[in-house]
Order: sequence, then structure tokens, then C-alpha cells
Amino acid sequence: MMKRFMPKSPSHTLLAFCFWYIHLLCLVERCKVQVRTNFTDPDEERALNAIFQYWGLSDTSDDWNISGDPCSGTAVDLSIRISEPGIKCDCQSNGGGTCHITAMSVQGYSTGRRRVIPEELLNLTYLTNLTLSGIGMEGSLPSFIGKFRHLRHLDISYNNFNGPLPPEIGTLPSLKHLHIMSAGFNGMLPPELGNLSRLQQLDISSNGFNGLLPPELGNLSSLQELYMSISGIGGEIPSTFANLRNMKILWASGSQLTKIPNFIGNWSLTDLDVSNNSITGPLSAFTRNITTMRSLDVSENNMTGPLPASIGNLKNLSFLNIASNNFTGSLPPELGNLTSLLTLYMDSSGLSGKIPSTFARLRNVNALWASDNNFTGKKPDFIGSWALTYLSMQGNAFVGPIPSRFYNLTSLQYLWLSDVSNGSPSYFIENMTSLSTL
Repeated sequence: MMKRFMPKSPSHTLLAFCFWYIHLLCLVERCKVQVRTNFTDPDEERALNAIFQYWGLSDTSDDWNISGDPCSGTAVDLSIRISEPGIKCDCQSNGGGTCHITAMSVQGYSTGRRRVIPEELLNLTYLTNLTLSGIGMEGSLPSFIGKFRHLRHLDISYNNFNGPLPPEIGTLPSLKHLHIMSAGFNGMLPPELGNLSRLQQLDISSNGFNGLLPPELGNLSSLQELYMSISGIGGEIPSTFANLRNMKILWASGSQLTKIPNFIGNWSLTDLDVSNNSITGPLSAFTRNITTMRSLDVSENNMTGPLPASIGNLKNLSFLNIASNNFTGSLPPELGNLTSLLTLYMDSSGLSGKIPSTFARLRNVNALWASDNNFTGKKPDFIGSWALTYLSMQGNAFVGPIPSRFYNLTSLQYLWLSDVSNGSPSYFIENMTSLSTL
């Protein structure tokens, strides 16, 4: 007799599926174990764990250290931005087999806990990038910071260090970026900084340094960006800085500088901010050569004499601030060549006379601040064809009513003329629906 086929019960089918799925998972995990042959250097792993413990941070993450080994997950994926806090590792150099921590970033983890840089950091000898920004660091920056021979990027900004910057900082042969903005340092800048031959960016802003810029900084022939606003540094820029021909950005606001040297005309400047200093004398002839300049701010100084006609050579300039100075004479017509200009500040600059007709070319200007000077004549009607959002012209010696073309300034948000009643109809502002200040 033929046996009748009996279908399996649902419970038997489910049980078989579970066994199959568990077996598949085991195979996958076994493959993972077999494929992974690189692990974090044990000394570096112990150091990392100790450092994070000192700082009250977790050494585990959903992104890295996902397998119990720090150099896993995004830590070994260089296409993904580093986690916060987090690390990056190199598992390919030195023939593989061992992963080395090459980057550490801890930013904005200030919990009120006192933090210092521990000696365990010395075990991370392969570091190329170290960012410890805004995490409440205190004490002095240890001299052993100079032992990281591979370090290319160091950012210890927004901390509470005290004391001077150690001279050993000048023994980092690979360093390209050094950021110590608002880090609490004081004393003199160490001349050893001039040994950083590969340095491209230096930010010493908002510290308590004193004295002058070390002449040795003129050896930094690779330097492209120097930020030193409110750093405490003053005096003249050393003549050795004439060597810094690759310099593109100098921000030195509030730095007690006394002079703009002519040699910066040989730099590759795009941005120059020397506002709020003690600079006297005329605006130097450096403007003759720098055709790459995009932003120039010399406001809040004691500069005198006429504006040089050569300022009209800065044809890529989009921002110009000459406010709060003691210039004399009228605006040079050559300023009309600055057709890329977007913002022009010249409040209380000391200038006088008529606004040149060549300014009619400045159609891209969206902010004009020209108050408290001695400008004369009629207000130029061509201003009505500009794309202005800010216009301030009060406190001058203009005559006559407001030009009718000003009625076209429908995008104005800020208007300050102070003489609307000077023969001008009040309804001219009716189309200015975006106006918030009058």
C-alpha cells in the first residue's frame, strides 16, 4: 500500500528556518573574523582608553569602536568625516597587520571638569591630526607636544591654558596648520615658531600675548594665512615678513599695529584686515600691485592724507572699509573701477567733496555707509539704480532734495538720510516695503 504524504506542521517549518538562519549568521560572523586581520596597536589602545577616562569621555561609539577595537567602523573609513569625539586610523601602512591612530578630534565637550593633556598622548606617535577644541583644557601646554613628528594639524582653540606657548612647538617638522585662537596663552610668542617651514595657517587670535612679532616668523615661506586679531601683539610688522610672498590672508584687527609696510604689496593677498589699530600716516602704496585683493579693512585707525588713486587697481575687491580715519581730500574717481564691490564703508573717514560720477559703475553695491563726512553737492541720482539694502548718508553737506531715482530702492532694509524734509516728498519711502530702520 502506498504511504500517504503527510505535510509538515507549521512548527516544524519554523524550527527548521530558525536553525538555518542561526547557521547563516554564524557563517557571516566567522567570515568577519577571518577577514579582519588588522587591530589597533595595543599601546595606542591603552593610551586612548586612559585619555578618554581622564577627560570623562566614552571610548565607545555607534560609529567607531563598534567591535571592541577602536580602529573599526568609521575610524577606518577615510571617506567619512571624523566623529565627535572620535578617531581615525591607518591600517595599511607598514605592511598592514596593525592599525595606528592617526587623528583624534574632541570638540565642544566642556563639562566643567578640569582637563589637562596627559602624558599618555605620547603613545599616539602616529598622530597627524589633533583637535582638542573647546573642551576646557587648563594648565600649561606640555613641552612634549614637540615630539609629534608626523603632526600636520593642531587645533587647541577655545580652551583655558595659561602661561606661554612652549618653544618646543617649533620642533614639529610636518606641521601645516596651527590654531590656538582664544586658548588663554600669554607672554611672548616663541621665535621657534619660525622653524615651522611647512606651516600654511597660523591662528593666534584672542590671546594675551605681549611684545612684537618675532622676526623669525619671516622664515615661514609657506605661510598663506595669519590670524592675529586681538592677540596682544603690537608694533610694526618686521621687515623679514617681506619674504612671505605666499601670504593670502592677514587678519590683525585690534593688534596695536602702527604701520602697514609697503612690501605687503608683493604678497598674494586676497583678504587684509588691519582695523582698530594705531596705524598712522597715509594709506600706503601697497594697493598699487595687489590685484587679487577681495576684502580690505583699514577702519578705526589714525590714517591721514588723501586716498591713493591706486586703490582703483583692486578690481576684484568686494568689501572695502575705510571708516573712522582722518583722510583728507575727495574720493578718487578711480574707485569707480571697483565694479565687483558689494560693500563700501566710509563713515567718519574725513573725506569731502562731491561723490565722483564714475561711481555710477558700482551697480553691484548693496551696502553704502557714507555718514558723518563732508561730502557736498547733490546726492547722486545714480545710486537709485544700485541694488542697495543698506544706505546711510546723513551728517554731510549735501544740498537739494532726495533724487527721484531713490524711489527705485525697493529692497532697502536700512535708510538713514536725516534730511528727508529738505525739499523731498515723504511718500518716496512708500515703495520700500522691506524697510525696517529709518
